[in-house]
Amino acid sequence: MNEKLFRISFDELCQLEGIEGHLIIEVVEYGIVVPLNKAKEKSNEKQWLFDTGNLHWIKKALRLHHDLEIDWVAIAMVIDLMQQKEALQKENETYQRQLERFITGDTHYTE
Repeated sequence: MNEKLFRISFDELCQLEGIEGHLIIEVVEYGIVVPLNKAKEKSNEKQWLFDTGNLHWIKKALRLHHDLEIDWVAIAMVIDLMQQKEALQKENETYQRQLERFITGDTHYTE
């Protein structure tokens, strides 16, 4: 599977999504998302780049924090469980397709 990686900067994320910078810093500090370049030395939050695929998780974390007033530690655990569930569902779908091909005798593999 070819997935293209699109990046968004810290400032773009704040501006385009209307998210306050300190909230994004909280999300990063609790490991809910990790900037693509956080491991680099001398990288401050203004230099952070995010995979646009993480926007979904950032928004979900902020909604949990705002709407349900859940603390960041609990949000990190909830998001982790949701990500695991999503990965397991994708894996299950792959196995179901493989099983269907096995049962029907289709020898062409198309993934």
